[in-house]
Amino acid sequence: MKYLPFILKTIMSTSLLVSGASLYLPEATAAVTNPASSAPTDDSVPTIKPLWHDKADGLGIYSLKAPILKGLYYYSSGGTLKAVDLTTGKVKWSYKNGTNPEIITNNSVFFITYEGYLVKVNAQTGKLLWKVKAAKDPIEIGAFAELVNGVLYFRNEHGGIAAYHPVTGKKIWENKDIPMYVGSIDGLYNGVLVVSSTVDNRRTQFFGLDPTTGKRLWRIQGFYSFVACRDGELILREQANASNDASNEPLKGYQLTLVHVDVRTGKAKTKKNYKPLEDVSRLGNYFTSLQGSYLYTVDGGLDQWDGNPLYRFTLGQETTSEPKSYEEYGNWVAGPVSNMAFFQKGAQITGVQLNDNRIISFNGPDSPALSVQFIGKAVYVGYENGYFYIMNAETGKALGKVKTGAQQYGKLFSVNDILYIQTEHDLFAIPLPKELQ
Repeated sequence: MKYLPFILKTIMSTSLLVSGASLYLPEATAAVTNPASSAPTDDSVPTIKPLWHDKADGLGIYSLKAPILKGLYYYSSGGTLKAVDLTTGKVKWSYKNGTNPEIITNNSVFFITYEGYLVKVNAQTGKLLWKVKAAKDPIEIGAFAELVNGVLYFRNEHGGIAAYHPVTGKKIWENKDIPMYVGSIDGLYNGVLVVSSTVDNRRTQFFGLDPTTGKRLWRIQGFYSFVACRDGELILREQANASNDASNEPLKGYQLTLVHVDVRTGKAKTKKNYKPLEDVSRLGNYFTSLQGSYLYTVDGGLDQWDGNPLYRFTLGQETTSEPKSYEEYGNWVAGPVSNMAFFQKGAQITGVQLNDNRIISFNGPDSPALSVQFIGKAVYVGYENGYFYIMNAETGKALGKVKTGAQQYGKLFSVNDILYIQTEHDLFAIPLPKELQ
């Protein structure tokens, strides 16, 4: 078993998340724009033929940044890193024993081999620029690289984090004492590099590191998840420590607890509780996003991975008011993003435009949605029946469909009226319908 992505990335890719932006949601009565819409028949939706298609190793579904540069698309297939023409899929260069790109800059591609090498190649030619042994053991659990403020950080889930100069590949520092199993680099804030990892698959730990030396400045641990960093404070969500409670007695608590931590010292400054509940013993959180002064959250039973509503809390109001609930629209599936959130009742996908609460029904097949993404003029939905639908974001009309056979979708990318669909086994280049060009 080689180079398996850690579980948090798997959860992210399958939970229908799309990135959001700050927005304002007024309290208004919903106005239905197309309530009479009905699901289209298979024959009424045109099938779109891909411009090109290739098998892929699947690691691209975890990419959040477009693996695209100067007319080329980068991905791994069959243990080979490929650079192909965006329009034709023709291979310009390939690198054997190459994996999916970790980082793509203006001139270079960085990736990590199964043997633990951190590699930099020329983005246009594939020529090797440098190669360093970054991990002693074969990469069986996972290793990842990120470029932050001009420094290349390598984290190995066997343990440890290191910094490299991206131009030369020279190691700047290494700290082997920072455990990074199921870990991440949360960001560089106020001169402190913040990283996190699991303690025992339940508790998490956060470290503040000196970015110039890698020295540990502070450590905190608890039942936390990272939300944001604002005004020199880490905002962490604290979950109730209830999953190991064998008493089966109700445990009073709160739906939402935020801990504000001084990023320079790692010391908790305040703890704020929102909405008291009679029992949080099996309460789980599946999505949290801070946008402006609002915090959106999807919560439900730990044994229920879907079928939960979206709530909106206002920072600072704590227990003084009830959160805004979007339960009336159905179960949350994606958003808020670009002023819209998406919900599902049965097989019906509904988008709610949050500035005026207008409702748009999206006409897909009678099948559960696996992935919903809103980009530009279109809403893209991957369904459990193996079809991927392209829909007009304003009208909900289905403009085309593609038979992918996929059960997992990565982030979508669009360049020059071509949509790139990454799934667990394939990569598709699809021409967008004229209505969206």
